[in-house]
Amino acid sequence: SWAITLLYTCAFGSWIGFVFAFGQVLHVNFESTGQSPAQVSLHVAQIAFLGPLLGSLARVAGGKIADRVGGGRVTLAVFTGMIVAAGLLVALSTHDDRMHGPNHAYGPTHTLTMVGYVVGFVALFILAGMGNGSVFKLIPSVFEARSRALDVGESERRHWARAHAGALIGFASAVGALGGVGIDLTLRQSYASTGSETSAYWVFLVAYVIASVLTWHRYVRRPHTAPAAVPAPRPETVPALL
Repeated sequence: SWAITLLYTCAFGSWIGFVFAFGQVLHVNFESTGQSPAQVSLHVAQIAFLGPLLGSLARVAGGKIADRVGGGRVTLAVFTGMIVAAGLLVALSTHDDRMHGPNHAYGPTHTLTMVGYVVGFVALFILAGMGNGSVFKLIPSVFEARSRALDVGESERRHWARAHAGALIGFASAVGALGGVGIDLTLRQSYASTGSETSAYWVFLVAYVIASVLTWHRYVRRPHTAPAAVPAPRPETVPALL
């Protein structure tokens, strides 16, 4: 339960948190070009809606792909992609800091850097949306597998699996929203401490690395050890057949 909740917090929480973070990053970088507040707000509104829209549509795709391939594999692929997207944001923001300094004190953000920010965030939205669907598909299969070890009848086993899966879906959904709060607080603290969002991007990157390792370890990898084979009976112990 704790592992599933953590994964859903990284996926669903990222989707919620980036709804604010994407607009904030665009606002800061458009403002550095010298635009008026009205122009900045207009340009942010023209772009910021794209991420949540594509992320919502990607959730359906993530669930369908997980039905065919498996929730664990899709979730691992999602977090691997989010590592790449977050790494792109880290590289762009680090380069921007070196070129212009904190708060863009020495010039506006380059156009290609702005395009890179949009591409990176949209990719994170899409992947986070897919992760929402794949983690939800993972929950019933986990409890279905665990129910096989219960010494109960078939109907009781299925009821146990459905009840626990439903409870975890509700719990993970509630806790997962805290991920959005974490992203917003991390981004705000990064701006307050360094004047840039680079530190926040590093935190996001580390979180996705942890989530991918956890997914691989618990839901994708196969054990290296196999059950010991039953040894064949020795010839002298086999009863003679007359």
